[in-house]
Amino acid sequence: MSKEKKIGDIMLSLQDYLAVPAEAGFREVVTTLKKSLDPADGKPLKGADTVLVYDNNLVAGFISLDEVLGAIEPQFLKGGTYRGWTINKEWAIPVFWEGLFTDRCIEATGKKAKDIMKPVEFEVEAEDPLIKAVYGMTKHSVRNVPVMSNGLVVGIIRSRELFLEISALVSTAGAPVYTLDRTQAADRKTAADRNK
Repeated sequence: MSKEKKIGDIMLSLQDYLAVPAEAGFREVVTTLKKSLDPADGKPLKGADTVLVYDNNLVAGFISLDEVLGAIEPQFLKGGTYRGWTINKEWAIPVFWEGLFTDRCIEATGKKAKDIMKPVEFEVEAEDPLIKAVYGMTKHSVRNVPVMSNGLVVGIIRSRELFLEISALVSTAGAPVYTLDRTQAADRKTAADRNK
């Protein structure tokens, strides 16, 4: 068996990501993420699904599509008082109306990158074993972790690269692969309805 890789062996370089300052507005964040996903030169970045947020020359957090969607989520439906009505701490029955999506997008333009980012809660060293990144990602529910060397961020380890290492160790070419088409899904729903 070959020697197990270290985090530095599979991390992505900082040059594989676009970045925004922590004070960047929501429009700049969305524009940067769009450029990352659909670059003008046609060559997608490896870290295209995430934008780094920096503050004082340090990686302070990450913004992916999940954080952008979270920024426009209708938070006013959560506990508290809204227009004189007291809403319990659990989610109220959600009410959606035409135009709410546009309204929430416009309202989000008042937010900054630091308001919506997933903050860095865990770091690893380039020489650390891969299992340390797995630990940090699962404990903190993150998909990206900064990689340090000599006190500086030198890269990012993603869950995708860890999955590819898992796959290299345990997947087999002969394993069956299944798909489900819409007809099968409809048949299952009909059968479930009949069983009620």
